[in-house]
Amino acid sequence: MSVFTAASTQAQSADETEVKIEVQRLRPDLHLLSGAGCNVVAWSGPDGAVLVDSGTAEAAPQLLEAVARLAPDGVRFVVNTHWHPDHTGGNERLGQAGALAVSQENVRLRMTEPQDLREYALEVPAASAVALPVVTFDDAVTLNLNGDRLVLLHAPAAHTDGDGIAWWEDANVAHLGDVFYADGYPFLDTASGGSLAGLVAAVETVLSRADARTVIVPGHGPVSTRADLAAYRDMLVAVGRRIRELAEQGRSVDEVLAAAPTASFDARYGQGSVSAERFVRLLFEDLADRR
Repeated sequence: MSVFTAASTQAQSADETEVKIEVQRLRPDLHLLSGAGCNVVAWSGPDGAVLVDSGTAEAAPQLLEAVARLAPDGVRFVVNTHWHPDHTGGNERLGQAGALAVSQENVRLRMTEPQDLREYALEVPAASAVALPVVTFDDAVTLNLNGDRLVLLHAPAAHTDGDGIAWWEDANVAHLGDVFYADGYPFLDTASGGSLAGLVAAVETVLSRADARTVIVPGHGPVSTRADLAAYRDMLVAVGRRIRELAEQGRSVDEVLAAAPTASFDARYGQGSVSAERFVRLLFEDLADRR
């Protein structure tokens, strides 16, 4: 599920019984929880539990039940990789239970005011005080807990302007949030400061630190490897280059679409929540604005 699914979820009557959280062990104290609207990673240990992302508000009761089985003493911190409601919707329930939210500074700034996700015709109200990040950072911050270091790195102007990459140094696990869609083309939120150049730079940053043993957790889709992330980077670069070349020739967006710049990648990435056409339109808009 991605943020577009959160929009349709809000338009329907919430049926919490339909939410099913699946748990996958990544490392002894790290588990992936899927089914809450985005990929959530739970980190448990003697110093307290940490969640990276909190899913949708609708899935929060089931998410907290699943987390309680891994960390019966509750959650100490919840890290938000960006502001979108499928990644921050559980903050309120977690905050009411005593968890402190952590994010890049721009995430808090956006959550304090109503946001218009025009791509999904979704108006997101300002978050309640208890849901807002309490700890914010500019470029980086480190949580030293449970015998490991969780390093949070700002990825400027990537998926949004406030993306954070979460990296467990000893465990060699990275959660990229929506900087990485493992199962399809990504949504580029240009209205929130996202850009193709920033997205590629963020992926390059992870690739420079990762090795063949690194566990890569995307915002949506299956757990991946460095090789998967490198293939995703290659797709972004190739499609972006082709669209830029066509745009510089004066082609319209419809002419760019007719040239099928994603054709060689559609078999792998074309079945996700963002269609090839929509992806091309997003990149064309971003690249046209920067010419």
